[in-house]
Amino acid sequence: MPTARETEFAALDLETTGLDPLNDRIVEAAAVIFRGHEVLDSFETLVNPGVRITPALTAIHGINNSMVKGAPSPVEAVGRLAGFVGERPLVIQNAPFDLGFMETVRQENFQESLVNDVFDTCRMAPLVFPGLPGYSLGSMARSLKVAKGRDHRALDDSLAAMGIFLKCLEKIDPDGRMGYGIFERSWSLTALMALERTTLNMEWPEGFELLKEARESSGRVLIVYRGGNGTITERVIEPTGLVRIGGRIMLEAWCGLRGESRTFRFDRILEIRPQEK
Repeated sequence: MPTARETEFAALDLETTGLDPLNDRIVEAAAVIFRGHEVLDSFETLVNPGVRITPALTAIHGINNSMVKGAPSPVEAVGRLAGFVGERPLVIQNAPFDLGFMETVRQENFQESLVNDVFDTCRMAPLVFPGLPGYSLGSMARSLKVAKGRDHRALDDSLAAMGIFLKCLEKIDPDGRMGYGIFERSWSLTALMALERTTLNMEWPEGFELLKEARESSGRVLIVYRGGNGTITERVIEPTGLVRIGGRIMLEAWCGLRGESRTFRFDRILEIRPQEK
């Protein structure tokens, strides 16, 4: 059994006309095959979605109707993409999105589902690098110093996902000795989804030592917190631990403001001040 570092992976990405695989269509597909930091092969194709690409969509990814004229259909492009990646483990940013489009195309044409192992960078990275400002592809690329080409172009995003995945792999397995089987059982999309809202394999992010100390001493701290709607509040909390929700490590604490146990995103904690018991 090869090590994870010796294994050939395929990072892939799709660009689409929207977010719904039942109603929207693929306009570009790409993938790179790599082993370690070596790119062994690449594939990219524009795709004729069979529907009009609006100016608003072109403004996002730069792909217009004239560019896809004469390009392969979604079924042909997905077939070529699947043939290119073969049975290699897949590396994808937000894998359910891309796989959902591929699966819809294959089902519509009575083709079998892909059975590849899958590694999702936006679920791995929050566990390996907790406390980053964000876990979008662009945000992670900036934080982890991964080269990022054109935004929302399939080949460039495939290469960025590859780079983020390798950063995660190097942190998980710094000596390069972990067998692929052990790596897959612990870090594949299937494994991480099975661990949703558990406390396994989690580390406190850097810069939040006061919260960790309060957890260990059953103490309290005051935090300045920005809510999802942008509202900033001050609240005294008693940290009780870490939980994983939606692939993101979050703080769980008793909140005096709400009078109940709450979860808090680390990237929304703006300030921490100790409180006397």
